[in-house]
Amino acid sequence: MLKKSSTEDNLSSIAKSIGRRQSLDINNEYIESSSSASDDDKSEIQDITPKENDSKQHNHKYKSPLGDIRFHSVSSTIFDSQDFKDSQFFGFYVLFWLGTAFYMINILVHAYFVKSEFILEWPVVKLLLKDLYKVGLTDLAMYLSTYFVFYIQYACKLNVISWERVGWIVQSVFEIAHLRFWLWFASDSVMGFSWIAKVFLVLHNLVFIMKMHSYGFYNGYLWKIMKELQFSESYLARINSDTDVKIPEGYTIDQLKSTLQESIEFCKFDLEYQSQATTIKSDAYKFDESRINESLESLQAKNIITFPSNISFFNFFEYSSFPTVVYTLHYPRNERIRWSYVFQKTCAVFGIIFLMILVAQNWMYPLVLQCIEVRKLPVQERFSRYIFILLDMIPPFLMEYLFTFFLIWDSILNAIAELTRFADREFYGPWWSCTDWSEFSRIWNVPVHKFLLRHVYHSSISSFKVNKFQAALLTFIISSIVHELVMYVIFGTLRGYLLLLQMSQIPLVMFSRTAFMKDKKVLGNIICWFGFLSGPSMICTLYLTY
Repeated sequence: MLKKSSTEDNLSSIAKSIGRRQSLDINNEYIESSSSASDDDKSEIQDITPKENDSKQHNHKYKSPLGDIRFHSVSSTIFDSQDFKDSQFFGFYVLFWLGTAFYMINILVHAYFVKSEFILEWPVVKLLLKDLYKVGLTDLAMYLSTYFVFYIQYACKLNVISWERVGWIVQSVFEIAHLRFWLWFASDSVMGFSWIAKVFLVLHNLVFIMKMHSYGFYNGYLWKIMKELQFSESYLARINSDTDVKIPEGYTIDQLKSTLQESIEFCKFDLEYQSQATTIKSDAYKFDESRINESLESLQAKNIITFPSNISFFNFFEYSSFPTVVYTLHYPRNERIRWSYVFQKTCAVFGIIFLMILVAQNWMYPLVLQCIEVRKLPVQERFSRYIFILLDMIPPFLMEYLFTFFLIWDSILNAIAELTRFADREFYGPWWSCTDWSEFSRIWNVPVHKFLLRHVYHSSISSFKVNKFQAALLTFIISSIVHELVMYVIFGTLRGYLLLLQMSQIPLVMFSRTAFMKDKKVLGNIICWFGFLSGPSMICTLYLTY
């Protein structure tokens, strides 16, 4: 059997790709349509479901494989929006924080006047402050190490290495090594950081890995598209100028020209789409038919196609600072920084951390000590004590759960977004009104949902040729394993409680999609809130007592 030439290999790859590229009226516009998932999608068990179908984009001849994630210019999150402040429910929000304030004042008064305790002497505070500067330096070193993936892309830009042959392998190995090394570095055998420091570092490490992966494989895809475009333009030019060019077996001259022309159109469409249309604007972006025949160099000079000029040190620094783990060529940006807003969110960060310390020290810490005592008992005697501890743990853990949400998604991410002028503030949705667990997984943590949607769900479908159900199940399993890793870092043992409880959401999702649950929104929300109330507390107490 004769070995295929590189030309034949390229043509074979292009022909296979064309079969997956949809038909386009080239005069159509890129128009935003934030419709919900289709009925077929909703029939699947989904840890993630595509939120942004961009259905009007389907009218195009082509659909970008990276058209799944688009960014919006949203100036505020739900609790900061004027619509919420004008709503009938704003008073409940104010009541929640007033009630919290009175409760915390009560704790402080009793701690100081009754127990004569100074806050810096609390065990929780001592644990939080332990090795603080070492943790900060470790986090800085961990961040600086992420620039390695930029240099991989820069090497591709200089034609030192090829992404398809070497780059993706080097990056994949580095991502695994990055996670493993910094877990080892924070362990008891090296730095001996406290469990709070370990959790912070492992969570930040996972954020860095998602950022690196998205940056590398997004640009890697664009390298593939650019390579296809350069090959197709060069080969088509040779055919048009030289009648003696050998036509590969199985092609006629017309078929070959048609295949190459369609390849050129798609590649220019996709490169331009990624450069111009990944951010939703009020004015729709138009794809100009006349630009199809314009050279790649000309389109780059006009800044219509911005790849690979995006591969620069400053661009990576900006991306590493943005509150997103999905990379793209074009993000929405604000014109200026609202310093009063930054001050407000910064105060919220420290205020909420203080509230979390109060709850942890005065409510949860005594329960943790009880769990340690119960763990000394024989296994058969622990259950009755465990039930009482679990019931006592639910109220404080619910408060910590809510505080964590406000701390990360409403305060920290908004402060970072404002400082970096990052305009898309859709960090979460109204998860408190969810009626099934798949909906919760999509809107509780929108940045991570977008990463899973693109780099796990859609990537598994395109790379491994699995169906939607299998891709959703794979995404769900990976998410559960990562959560279990965090529990392993905290407790130093692999128990699988969190993994099992997360996997138990699958039958709950299936149940929520049954005819019985149709139109039973209140019941669905009750089931979700029962999980919010009992799940985190159950996981914590299980790991502490068993």
